[in-house]
Amino acid sequence: MDAPIEEVMFAARHKDWLVVKKLLIEANTLPEEIAITLASIDKTLVRKSYQYTGIKTEVVEAYVMKVAKKGRSFANLSAVFASLKPGEVKTALMEACPKPELYPFAESYFIKKLLEEIGFDPCLEPETIGKVYPHVKVAKPRGNFGGKKKA
Repeated sequence: MDAPIEEVMFAARHKDWLVVKKLLIEANTLPEEIAITLASIDKTLVRKSYQYTGIKTEVVEAYVMKVAKKGRSFANLSAVFASLKPGEVKTALMEACPKPELYPFAESYFIKKLLEEIGFDPCLEPETIGKVYPHVKVAKPRGNFGGKKKA
C-alpha cells in the first residue's frame, strides 16, 4: 500500500486573482522549507484579506508613512506609539472606512503596517526565514502561470 502524499497546498481563484502555493513533502524535505511555504501562504492571505474587507488600504498606508519613524529598536517603537494621538489616529483611519463598522479592520491594518514600517515583522515572513536559512527558497509551482509560452 502506498504511503499517503504529504504536501502543503493553497490555491485560490476569485475574479482576476489567482494564487497557487504548493510544496510536496518528501523524506528529505527540511522543516524550514515547510515553514517558508506556510509563511508565504500566510503573507498572501493576510494581504488579500485586508483588501477584501473593504477598507482603503492605501489611505492607511499613507497615514503610516506620515507617523512612522525609521529605526528598528524598541526605543523607537515606544516613541512612535507614544507620539500617536488617539483622536488623530481614529480620524485618519476612519477616512479609510467607507462604513464606520469597518474601523476595526483599518485599526488592525494600521498596527500591522506601522510595525512593518518601523522594522518589526508582526508575523513570520518568508524573508526572515530566508535570512536565517539562506539555502531555503519559496517553492514555485510547476507550470506556466502567465509567462511566455515555449514555442
